[in-house]
Amino acid sequence: MNHAIEFQSTHYELLTITPRKKSLHNQLFRVESGKVLLKLGKNEYVYNAGDAFWLPFDCLSSLTILPGSHVNSIRLSVRLSDPFPNKAGQVSLTPLMTAVIDRLRVEWAHSEKRDDLHLDLLTVVKHDLLRTHPKLSLSLESQQVSQWTPDSTDLTGELALILRVREARKMKLSGIKSDKICAALFGNNEAQFTQLYHSLLGESI
Repeated sequence: MNHAIEFQSTHYELLTITPRKKSLHNQLFRVESGKVLLKLGKNEYVYNAGDAFWLPFDCLSSLTILPGSHVNSIRLSVRLSDPFPNKAGQVSLTPLMTAVIDRLRVEWAHSEKRDDLHLDLLTVVKHDLLRTHPKLSLSLESQQVSQWTPDSTDLTGELALILRVREARKMKLSGIKSDKICAALFGNNEAQFTQLYHSLLGESI
């Protein structure tokens, strides 16, 4: 990080899966649109548009960000000595925090220069974060994702396809051949497997 506090606003065109690793920063995420899955331990927590969640430093996790999602994030360096929350989970943003993030998003979109106002806004966010209390709660959707297997029928539509393609990617990275993946996850429908894998991940089989 170049600064103690940094803001980023990112649009994800493709399915994005981060490796499971420990966070190097304290981080706040707000989902502007789309859906983000947060993997912590054995559970996966689903966050939709308008939701915000906190990941503390050294937290072991991974993210699955669905295609078309727009996510804002604020990273706070471990150099900061402030007593930030040390537990991960969803946070309820105050009206002030929401307004500041909205302004930061506008600043990000229209200016590459990070001026004094930008830094002042980030400082406001920092102070508000010290009063947040992240909580982990398994919604019905989170339970369904956490318990998902290729044979599951609880989830349908885009999210079910996302989980199937993610599982295919995991199998491929572990060295399993494409024909076996296709048979296990796509009923030997090679055309569907190829199309979904390419359109969601931007990669060839």
